[in-house]
Amino acid sequence: MEIGPETTPDRLLEVAHDLARRFAPRAAEYDRQGKFPKDNFNDLRDAGFLGILVPREHGGAGASFLTYTRALERLAMGDASTALAFNMHNLAVGPLTDPRLAELPDRRGQSVRDFCAWVFKECVAGRKLFATAASEPGIGYRLSRIHTRYKRVEGGFTVNGVKSFVSIGSHADYCVVAARSERDAGDVPGISFLVIERGSPGVRIDDAWDTLGMRATCSNTMHLEDCFVPSDRLYLLEAMALYKSAREAHWHVGSCNGVYLGIASAVLEFVTGYLGGRAKAGTQEPLADDAMIQHRIGKMCTDLEAARSVVYEAARMADEAPGSLETNVAIHRAKYMVSVAACDISADAIRVCGGGAIFKSRPLERYYRDAICCSVMPASNDDCLTYVGKAQLGIDVMSPRGSYW
Repeated sequence: MEIGPETTPDRLLEVAHDLARRFAPRAAEYDRQGKFPKDNFNDLRDAGFLGILVPREHGGAGASFLTYTRALERLAMGDASTALAFNMHNLAVGPLTDPRLAELPDRRGQSVRDFCAWVFKECVAGRKLFATAASEPGIGYRLSRIHTRYKRVEGGFTVNGVKSFVSIGSHADYCVVAARSERDAGDVPGISFLVIERGSPGVRIDDAWDTLGMRATCSNTMHLEDCFVPSDRLYLLEAMALYKSAREAHWHVGSCNGVYLGIASAVLEFVTGYLGGRAKAGTQEPLADDAMIQHRIGKMCTDLEAARSVVYEAARMADEAPGSLETNVAIHRAKYMVSVAACDISADAIRVCGGGAIFKSRPLERYYRDAICCSVMPASNDDCLTYVGKAQLGIDVMSPRGSYW
């Protein structure tokens, strides 16, 4: 069931559904222990999913952003933590698939095209996993404010700093780290991404991830002390990260929207099955015949489909006009709407199912905890609303200064 260059979008979604069915029986134990979902990522590797976004000419499935969003939705129905952590891999890979990168100038010692080809080969032939490290303690995912620094040395760079919320950082083969040049003193800083290999000297990870939800993402804190990075591991061009993040919201904001849809979809699926097989207390009358139950389920269905429509439309726009103002506003709007919908649908599910559904022997309480975490993932709900408001008021959100990054 491995995907590749010949895989159609429909077949890719079928494989994602099959993977989710494998993930589901393991999800509760991974959540309870808060440990890395090793078996799930082995399944993703075996299915060729580390190359889901890699262009077909490089051996990957070449999924569009919309197809990727739909695949992530299906994976999250099996285990949201796995889907969210998997998205951190694709957050490193996806921006490299932009054909406009071919227009960038060569850098010292290596072309941008060669760097992209190396990443694609590592994903497809090497089955290597990438992580992304941009957030920092007390700052979050605010690239313009980060303290992590790098400086040029012979043969490359050295990096010093602390990164937080580094999902799967202790298990990925590579980590893409955001850092600021020690020479930078500009009002709008030049931020670069550098690729650090697992096991590099100077890297230490605190295994302290113990959270309310998304417990199996293993989003621990990473410490970097005089960590050497070869010059050919500079991600694209120097000082480009902030501008790229501000202009490509579909990757840095909207790539996880499918996860939230998956949580809400799993909730509705659970509620339908749970209530469909139960009777009213003290009677033989099915709960499904109760008008109030029908009303509440109808509301949950409507909320989910509204969020799904907005997310899919924003993803379609990202495929057709990546980086446009209209697309970026749509992505932020969708992220806000789907995170609110996931929380509301999960809360409604608990109310309609009652106390019997919140035991850990059933998945609803985990869905609820995971859904609550949606609103704090970058961009936060407040950032999304502010972004949409700025755009409406005519403020240039396409520039690093006008955005929240």
